[in-house]
Amino acid sequence: MTSASTRPGRLLIVSANMGEGHNATGRALHEAAERLWPGVEVHWVDVLDAMGARTGPVFRRVYALGVERAPKLYQFFYASLWHYRWFARAAKAVIGGWSGRKLAPVLDSLRPDLVISTYPMGSTGLEWLRRHRGLTVPTGAWISDFAPHPSWVHTGVDVNLVMHRIALAPARRGVPGAPVEVSAPPVSSAFRPGDRGQARTALGLPSDGTVALVSCGSLGFGRADETVRELLAGDPEAHVVVVAGRNTRLRDELGNRFGGEPRVDVRGWVRDMAELMRAADVVVTNAGGATALEAIACGRAVLLHNPIAGHGQANAALLAAAGLARVCASSGELARAMSEYRRDPEALRALERAAHRHATGHRLEDGLRTLASAVPVSGSRPLRPGDALFLHVDTSAVPQHVGTVLVFEQGPELTREQVGSLLAVVPGVEGVLRRPGVLRGSRWTGGARDPRDLADEVSSDDLAAEVDRFFSEPLDHRRAVGAARLVSGLPGGRRAVLVKVHHALADGITLLQALLSRTDDAATLSWASKPAAPLRDTGVRADPRLLARGLWRLARAGRAPATPLDGHIRTPLRRHELLRLPGKQVRAAARSLGVSPTELLLALFSEALHDNPQPWQPEKFRLMVPWSLRGTENLRAAGNHTGAVSVDLPVGSMPLSRRVELVARALRERTATGVPEAAHTVVRLLGKLPPRVHAVAARWAYRREWFNAIATVMPGPRRKVHWHGAELSAAYPVLALAPGTGLAWGALTWGRWITLSFTTTPSLAPLVEGVGKHMDAALRDLAGDPGAR
Repeated sequence: MTSASTRPGRLLIVSANMGEGHNATGRALHEAAERLWPGVEVHWVDVLDAMGARTGPVFRRVYALGVERAPKLYQFFYASLWHYRWFARAAKAVIGGWSGRKLAPVLDSLRPDLVISTYPMGSTGLEWLRRHRGLTVPTGAWISDFAPHPSWVHTGVDVNLVMHRIALAPARRGVPGAPVEVSAPPVSSAFRPGDRGQARTALGLPSDGTVALVSCGSLGFGRADETVRELLAGDPEAHVVVVAGRNTRLRDELGNRFGGEPRVDVRGWVRDMAELMRAADVVVTNAGGATALEAIACGRAVLLHNPIAGHGQANAALLAAAGLARVCASSGELARAMSEYRRDPEALRALERAAHRHATGHRLEDGLRTLASAVPVSGSRPLRPGDALFLHVDTSAVPQHVGTVLVFEQGPELTREQVGSLLAVVPGVEGVLRRPGVLRGSRWTGGARDPRDLADEVSSDDLAAEVDRFFSEPLDHRRAVGAARLVSGLPGGRRAVLVKVHHALADGITLLQALLSRTDDAATLSWASKPAAPLRDTGVRADPRLLARGLWRLARAGRAPATPLDGHIRTPLRRHELLRLPGKQVRAAARSLGVSPTELLLALFSEALHDNPQPWQPEKFRLMVPWSLRGTENLRAAGNHTGAVSVDLPVGSMPLSRRVELVARALRERTATGVPEAAHTVVRLLGKLPPRVHAVAARWAYRREWFNAIATVMPGPRRKVHWHGAELSAAYPVLALAPGTGLAWGALTWGRWITLSFTTTPSLAPLVEGVGKHMDAALRDLAGDPGAR
C-alpha cells in the first residue's frame, strides 16, 4: 500500500529552540522541501513551547547545567538510556504522553500531509500520537546528531534518518525494529564547497597560512580558551577565528584573554558561517552536531577537541570511526594534530576529501521522497464515545454502515482501481475495529488492509437490485471497515459507484467531505476538504444553562409510540428506494411557508406517513434526526460529531400547511433548548463508564424504544461535479437501521436536486415503497401542480 499522496501540500516541521542545531536541521529540510515540491506550505512548531510556557526555559537551563556544571551526571544519564532499555522506554513514555497531547491540537489545526521532527521530544510525542491516537500522516525523525542515541530513534515513526551508514547499526541496536535509513547531512544549501582564497578575501582573513575556525555551537559550551591556546601552540602561523554564538559571556572572556593577540579573531553570533567555513582549513568543535555537519558539507576537515559529555563524546567517536573527523580528547593532542598537518598538508587534504565524498553521496531530497512515499506504521486509537456507540450496537442482523450511491452519466470509463482510490480517501478505512475488553475500550487499529483491495466491479442493468445487494452485505469490522463497488452496464451508458464504511468511522458529513475532496472540481467546492481523524477530544461543551434545559427535555420525552415500522430485525437484508426532488421547488416552497428546507422535508415525510393506507395509532411518529454540532475546530474532523433531536411528527389528518408549521415549531423548540447538545453530552458521559458497561448502556440508548425511525438532511454541492472527467449527476446518502426500527432515510442537496434514499427491511418494503412517492406528490401540492395526486 502506498500513502495517499506522495506530494504533500502542507508540511509540518517539529523542532525546538535547544541550541541552534535542531532549528538548523529544520531550515535545511524546509529549503529542500521547497526545492522538491514547489508551492508546498511549510509550518513550524517548537515542541517545547507547545509543552508549556516555562518548559523551554527550564529544559534549556537543565541541559546547560548538565553539560557545563555536572558533566559526569549528564554522561551517566546519557549512558543509562543506551544501556538500560527499560529506562529509555520509561523516559519515552513520560515525555511522549506529555508532548504528544500538546502537539495534538497543533496537528488537528494544521492538518499536515507530512510531519518531520528534528528534536527527540518531538519525535517521541509523534510516536505516542501514532500509538495512542492513530496518527496516520507520514512522519519522520531527522537525527541531526551523528550518533543516533536511543532517545532519537523510534519504532512508531515511518522512518528515522541518520547521517551515515556507520550509524545504522547503533540505531537499530539501540531501538530494535525501528525503520532507519541514511540521509544527506541536513544542512542548508549555503554550506557547500567553495574557493578558500575567495572566501578569505571576502572576509578579510589572511591569504597565507592556516585558518582555524572554532565553534562550540550557539550556546558556546566547553573550554574554548584551551582550544585557542593549543591551536596557536601547534601552528605558530595559524590564524584562529572563534565564533562564540549567543554566549556573550564567552565572547567577553575570550576577548579579554586574547585581545592583544593579532592571530585571534573573536566573534559573537555570525550570519556568514558558511563563508567562514569555506575560508578555513580546519573547523574545530566539541559536540559533533550541526557545526560538524555543516563543515563536512563544505568539504572541510573537522577536529573534535575535548568533546562535551554525552552526545558530544558519542558523536566524536562515530565521526572518527567514519573517517570524517579527528578526535583530540587529551591535553596537547590538538596542538600535536595542528603541528602534524603543518608538516604534512596532504593528511589534512585527505580528511577534506573524505568530507566532500560524504557530503555529495546523498541528496536531502531523497530522504524527503522516502518519507513522503512511506507506508505509515500501524497505529491505534481509542474510539470516541460518539463513534464507539455504533460499534456497540452493531450486530450481524443490524450492521451499522453508512454509505452513498454515486451515479455517473455516460462518459469516460471508470476503473476498479479508481474506485479503490476513492474509498482510500476516507480516514481510517485501511484499519479495523476492536470491541471493548474488560479494561480496554473499543479501538481502531490501522494498517490492516489496502483500501484498493476493498473495491470490486460488477456489470448490471438494474441499479436498484445492486444497491440492495451491496448494502445488504454486512461489514466484518474485524477485517474491513469499508467497501466499494463499481457498477457498469446501466441503461444509457451510466455507471454507479457504491461506497459504504462503518458508522464508527464516519458520519455522513465525513463521507461527503472525503469523496468530494478527490473530485475534479474539489478546488471550487466548499465541502471538498479531506477530513482527518482528530488527535484530541473534539466534543462539544455547551453552555451549562442550555445543557440543563436540553437534559430536562430529554428526560421528559418518554418512550416512542408503537408504529407499524417497529419490530425485531432478524436479517441484514435491506431494501432501498431512491428519490429525487427538484431542489429549486423545495427551497421555494420552504420560503413561502417561512421554514427551512430541512423542516419542510420532515413535514413532507410526516404527510407521506399520513397518506399511507396503514393506520397509525397513536397519531404520532417519533423521528430521530442527527444534528451536526461541527464548529470551526472540528469542521474537517472525521468521525461522528452530532447530537440528536427526537421530533414527534404529527401524522393525523390536517392541512399540509398546518403540518409544516407544527413540525417546524417542534424542531426549533428542541434545537433552541439544547436537545442536540444534551444528547451529545449523554453519549460522552456514557463513554466514561467501564468498557463493558458502556457497551450495554449504548445498546440501551440507541434502539426502538426511544424513536421509530432515523432521518438526516445534509447540505451538498449545487454545481456540477466531475470525477476523472465523468459527470457525477447524483449522490444518494444511505443510512443504517437502528435496532428495532424499520426505516432510515437521508436527504442531500446535489446539483439541482435533493436526493433521498430510504432504507428498510424486505418485510416492510411494501409499507415504505409509497413514502417517497407521497413526499413527491405533497411537494407538488405545495407548488400548485394540478397533477400532483
